[in-house]
Amino acid sequence: MPPPLLLRLGHAYFDLLPERASAGLLERLLPEPDAERLLERLLQRFPNSAELLRLAALQAVQRRDTASAHALLNRWGQADMRLATLSRISRLRATLPRIVDKTVRIALASSYTIDPLVPYLEQECALLGLAPTFYQSPFNAWTQDAVADDSPLLAFRPDIVFFALALDDLVPELAAAPTAAELEQLGEQALQRVLYAVTSCVERCDALVVVHGFFSSYRDPQGIAGVSGFRSAWISQLNARLAEALAPLRRARLLDMQDLLLRRAGGTLENAKLRHYAAMRLGETALAEVARASAGYIAALKGLTRKCVVLDLDNTLWGGVVGEDGPYGIKLGNASPGSEYLEFQRFLLALSERGVLLAINSKNNPDDALAALRDNPWMVLREEAFSAIAINWDSKPDNMRRIASELNIGLDALIFVDDNPHERELMRQALPDVLTVDLPTDPALYRSTLETLPQLQALEVTEEDRKRTELYRGNRQRRAVLTGAGSLDDYFRSLDLQVRIEEPVPEQALPRIQQLFQRTNQFNLTTRRHGGEALCHANADPGQRLYGLSAWDRFGDHGLVAAALVRAEGEPWRIDSFLMSCRVIGLGIETALLARICNDAKAAGCRHVLGELVPSAKNRPAQDLYRRHGFELYRQEGDLQLWALDLRQRSVPQPAWISVTGEPA
Repeated sequence: MPPPLLLRLGHAYFDLLPERASAGLLERLLPEPDAERLLERLLQRFPNSAELLRLAALQAVQRRDTASAHALLNRWGQADMRLATLSRISRLRATLPRIVDKTVRIALASSYTIDPLVPYLEQECALLGLAPTFYQSPFNAWTQDAVADDSPLLAFRPDIVFFALALDDLVPELAAAPTAAELEQLGEQALQRVLYAVTSCVERCDALVVVHGFFSSYRDPQGIAGVSGFRSAWISQLNARLAEALAPLRRARLLDMQDLLLRRAGGTLENAKLRHYAAMRLGETALAEVARASAGYIAALKGLTRKCVVLDLDNTLWGGVVGEDGPYGIKLGNASPGSEYLEFQRFLLALSERGVLLAINSKNNPDDALAALRDNPWMVLREEAFSAIAINWDSKPDNMRRIASELNIGLDALIFVDDNPHERELMRQALPDVLTVDLPTDPALYRSTLETLPQLQALEVTEEDRKRTELYRGNRQRRAVLTGAGSLDDYFRSLDLQVRIEEPVPEQALPRIQQLFQRTNQFNLTTRRHGGEALCHANADPGQRLYGLSAWDRFGDHGLVAAALVRAEGEPWRIDSFLMSCRVIGLGIETALLARICNDAKAAGCRHVLGELVPSAKNRPAQDLYRRHGFELYRQEGDLQLWALDLRQRSVPQPAWISVTGEPA
């Protein structure tokens, strides 16, 4: 049949075409313009079709439509996670200009062939909006690369190092049947070898070091004649000792491979043939899961952790439609259908207890929905668990903007979870900065979908994280007081706001300071992501000053909410970084910290203070800080602005409504 006739028939009956036949038809007709239009229509019907996404991605690459090509390659990789596909996608990405500015340098040191992991990691980085650069240690040279002062790994200056070490390589005797005493000795030797390499690497570079936990493909050759479960218990004990030894190292973490491979890769470790042909220890399923887990460390390291999960209600937080089933008739309880949603709510509660905010964005009658939240006996998440609630018939993107405004966080801090694919697609198109999760149709998979999301991982959970929901509840009370206050000045004075400014920062506060540097965007004048090691050094360096500010008022404790890093060697003092949590914007806290810095500089004999500002689309709320406190633009160096304050002529007064403790003697 001639192509023009095929195209006409395809357009006329596209809603009847099955997925496989659609791809076969388009394979013959592309790159005809009408065929591309047909492809677009078919992708609306089959948005997760690997074959259709492959054709669309190849067309975008061929016509050099860079943005579309990257987006389609990402989607193709999500739809087809085979190694051959991801390797091809990697090669295609390499032909395109980069469209993201954020980069990450990843080093892989392994006891086995780790090359196949790279395309999977590249795919995960692309989904995070990162452009990765990789270094791989020579085959089985992980120890030398970790301990040698002149190693290529150290010269690479990685942001993160993964040690992928298989116990079968470290203890080859596992192929036989060593005795319990022999296993203890062999395990001790393997553990010490790993710790020697990891500790050396931590001491020699500033990277986060992630060690793959021990796992083995070998079964005990004694079978059921042996002591059942002994090997498994021995490996678990080794992993527990490894975790305990890594805990004191600030920049070292353990990736629990036993747990990951059992729960998420279905226990499938490897392709037995490739184990011998290519010295591979992980099969395709395991590679995908290891890359996904690794992405959690990368996202947390690069400050990509999202702050708030925004949830639909009907068929998302519970089963059924509350407007039809009533607050007691919705599916929620210990038996299915209903136990799936109960499990999901328990996971969400655990998220909120480690600092992730929860919010509601639901098209519903508010009275019906709130009755379910307040009165249903199976409800784990009550009304007070949510920091913002939008239950109405408005569009969900409009509600999402209101939620971001109410919580005073950016749209790029939000995750949207909704069972309705049409609502998800609308959110993606209207607000691409919001991370919209593809929720599976089976609610039994809701928990695992969010559980493995890299943007919900954290390297550390601080005391401020644990109190975050309570802190935002206090903010709602403050807004209520503001509404009834006679004036803004009356409101500020009614808060009884107090701050404590500390310099140097106590050691126990450094993890929270590092978290602020990694996560804060809106009120961050330079958005420099100083790591924990650099901050520790600055805190102890006489030529630098690291400030931390904690605040509290009559509604509760805000926690440690602001920080500044100042180069204080000689004249003038220069503010390298100045940042503050978005939840306290508008209270004058930034003025209190800036006043303290300027007073310290004057006391040290300085005549001027310079403040650095790198304007960006995200830090607009902070860009007028220096101007409104009397600084003048001194010099522009590319994107960097330098603002100067002459301490002989001006000062920064402390706000009258703030009581300051921690002033220098």
